[in-house]
Amino acid sequence: PASKWEILIHIADVSNIYYDGNEAQFKLLREAAERRGQSRYDLPFGPLHLLPPKALSALALSTDDNSANECVTVWAYIDERDGRLIEAGLERTIIGSPKALSFDDATNLLEIESQNVPKSLTNTRAIITVAERNLSLWSQRRTERSETAQKREKRLATKEFISQELRAAGNVARDDGVGGSFQRSRGHRLVDSSLDLYAVAITSLMKQKKKPVPRAAGSGVDRGGRLGTAPLRRYIDGMCQKQAIAVLCGHGKPLSLDECKEASKLASRASDTVANLRSTKKRDGLTNNKQRGALHKVARHISSTGARKLKAVSSGHNNEVVILGTGAVARCRGVKGTLKGGE
Repeated sequence: PASKWEILIHIADVSNIYYDGNEAQFKLLREAAERRGQSRYDLPFGPLHLLPPKALSALALSTDDNSANECVTVWAYIDERDGRLIEAGLERTIIGSPKALSFDDATNLLEIESQNVPKSLTNTRAIITVAERNLSLWSQRRTERSETAQKREKRLATKEFISQELRAAGNVARDDGVGGSFQRSRGHRLVDSSLDLYAVAITSLMKQKKKPVPRAAGSGVDRGGRLGTAPLRRYIDGMCQKQAIAVLCGHGKPLSLDECKEASKLASRASDTVANLRSTKKRDGLTNNKQRGALHKVARHISSTGARKLKAVSSGHNNEVVILGTGAVARCRGVKGTLKGGE
């Protein structure tokens, strides 16, 4: 129909390092990614990336002029009248240098009056405005029709509320979702909807081909989990990308069901290792300065009001709660079962 728009979502192509039989250096990178599992951003000395810095730089999208970037691209036709996904596909592509925008940059560009937009950003604003309109319609339609999407929306709303509590207490200075910094500005929602569409399209296309897909624990179809959207940060997404390219683009040999399960096990093992280290760190009493500050705020509140009961909301993680008005994070004890996010 004449009312359709084509949206292209480009993800860096890292599939070369996951192919068997590739050069020795690729094998070393693959083995390192298997062991690490995912990038970490919660360490005191800075990020610990999935891949070594030089490999990460070589594989990431470059914003340099005249650069050529290898991508795995989902194309999708969306009906601008109601957000219906008309058709979608996946291809290996080479694109030029993208325009780099932070979440704040994108939000400001969407909200600024057109006459105040710098000339150099006029085309950028036009593109993301059209993208936002169509992706918002698609996302709204999906939420209305999918129980999975509705549950995910509730989880995101809870995360947003908790993050607002932490920010109000001065505990968060980031905007990328790390350390309780979850936000849903227009820039965040634009990226979130794009990645959701990318995952939904790959899931549907692979289902049509009746082929398995490597998935991380807790990211199944029933939870609306992401698929192949962060191969530079998560090993399982790199393996998903490899499988999608093999099945949908005919590049390489597809993974068997057992191989997909093995990839999922490796990802879960690495994730469990990280979780165990975090748990040990907490047991050892290594509380950060922000948490200590929040606890002092709780103490002052109790001292000034005489209150012995405090309102808190569950984060949805192992009966962890955020004490309202203070930003303090604590474990709720004496509760039967597990608290749901938002309780």
